Amino acid sequence: MTRSPARTSGSAILLGAWLAAAGCAAAQPPAVAPHPFHVIAHRGASAEAPENTLPAFERALALGVVEVELDVQLSRDGVPVLFHDRTLETKTLLRGAVRDHPAEELVRADVGSWFDRTHPGSDRRWAGTPLTTLRAVFEAFGARLRYHVEIKDDLETTPARVIETIAASGLEGRVMLTSFSRAQLERARRGAPAIPVCWLLKPASPQRIDEAADAGFAMVGVDASELTEPLVRRAQARGLEIRAYGVETDAEIERALATGCNGMTTDQPQRLVARFLERLLAPRRARSAGASRRSLG
Repeated sequence: MTRSPARTSGSAILLGAWLAAAGCAAAQPPAVAPHPFHVIAHRGASAEAPENTLPAFERALALGVVEVELDVQLSRDGVPVLFHDRTLETKTLLRGAVRDHPAEELVRADVGSWFDRTHPGSDRRWAGTPLTTLRAVFEAFGARLRYHVEIKDDLETTPARVIETIAASGLEGRVMLTSFSRAQLERARRGAPAIPVCWLLKPASPQRIDEAADAGFAMVGVDASELTEPLVRRAQARGLEIRAYGVETDAEIERALATGCNGMTTDQPQRLVARFLERLLAPRRARSAGASRRSLG
């Protein structure tokens, strides 16, 4: 992970590889040496700003989190646009799918009003915040972020268009492509073998983890409710990283950490960072308290 000189203050928390490895060690030791731990802001810091928008990624950076997950679908004119749902009416005033509209129309669609309705306790109002394109995200943040780009639609041309956008931005080394669709990941691998891919599993099983390893994938994602220590150990023994998704509560964070996994996506990454630091600092506090008692004795 790379420190952002423009956004990171002295008080911001950035998790480097040393911190990540320590975090994995704090949980059940994995079967192999741990990779850096991935704290991933799900659709940006999407509990605090409209998901998959520039402000959500800005907020993630402000929290000191430099890995973000985002959802991509192709517009009618073949532009990768960020949006999660199958239909636009769930969160905008447009109707139909992303593929039914040109990019020029999509990037004028207001997703902030939906956020205001569904997050009435937010500190600020977001009405007027538009959808955005993958290119615009890359232009805004460049190498300050690491991107987990999820291919959401089933169009055969989507992986190629996403790869073209990544290459045009020179960010091949900052991106992992993800999908629930193995077919989309295979297309991505054929188009850009050097870009790592993550297969999102639902349901998860030892057999599917073996499939991912045999296919040469870099990572698997498992629903937090299905993540277990045996699955983590099997993935890591096969050379895969394994992360949890759908992680929100402190209890879910603790349960996932205890498996020895390599990362998590969450709408509230600051909660994961806080829990992570608590686990790391607890032994130091205990040693300090013990030293104080000995000095008093």
